[in-house]
Amino acid sequence: MMVIPMGSDHLDRVAAIEASAGDVHWTRDQFAKELEGDFRRFFVVIEEGSPDIRAYGGYWKAGPEAQIINLVVRPESRCRGIGRRLLEFIIDCARSEECSVCTLEVRQSNRPAQSLYKAVGFNVKGTRLKMYENPVEDAVLMEKTL
Repeated sequence: MMVIPMGSDHLDRVAAIEASAGDVHWTRDQFAKELEGDFRRFFVVIEEGSPDIRAYGGYWKAGPEAQIINLVVRPESRCRGIGRRLLEFIIDCARSEECSVCTLEVRQSNRPAQSLYKAVGFNVKGTRLKMYENPVEDAVLMEKTL
């Protein structure tokens, strides 16, 4: 598996995965917007020699903070260490950009994701009530010092 920057040629495949497996259901246009701007960093995980995208994710760099915005692993690729590899890649990129903290929000019911984040050193910092829709759900705020 390789982690590479997301490009415009990935947008259709990423949007299809998001529609079926993502929590927020971003559109293709929303992903396209994430490829613009100096503070946005998005990546895909692909199999070497294949166009198949196994996962994607990214963060916004805001001064010394890296805020993870979206991280999704295709359902059939879960529990294989792909999400952890992508998360650690994102954290390493943030460190290389001299970020001192990494933050994220995750659905309260998404226990597997919370377990992954805790395993790499994120701590729960609070909640945001009714942050998610379809269904309405609270967000757990997590943070990791880099």
